[in-house]
Amino acid sequence: MPKTYLHHPDGTVTIEDDRQFDVTRSEQMQRLREACTASILEVAPEHTQRNAALGIVPAQPVADAITLRRDHFHALQAQLVAVVWDGQESTRTAACDALEDIQWSEP
Repeated sequence: MPKTYLHHPDGTVTIEDDRQFDVTRSEQMQRLREACTASILEVAPEHTQRNAALGIVPAQPVADAITLRRDHFHALQAQLVAVVWDGQESTRTAACDALEDIQWSEP
């Protein structure tokens, strides 16, 4: 469950945060995986990968583009794994925010 912002008539805003740490980590990992795949397919569509594998086009530039993105994903994955939560309810929001702060950017 995401954060819910509640706007009150007196102008105050409260936040209800129902996110669970493990679920947030899993969802963020999936988002990063999908972003990596999209990035790879943008620079090296399947037909280009296939042509490189068959030797129709030079393979090294295609392999380099894929490797760069794969390595970037692995670095982000390591950052996700490095985020820990101490199990205290008072720190859950901060831990989930730290996970969601890890975003894909083109390498």
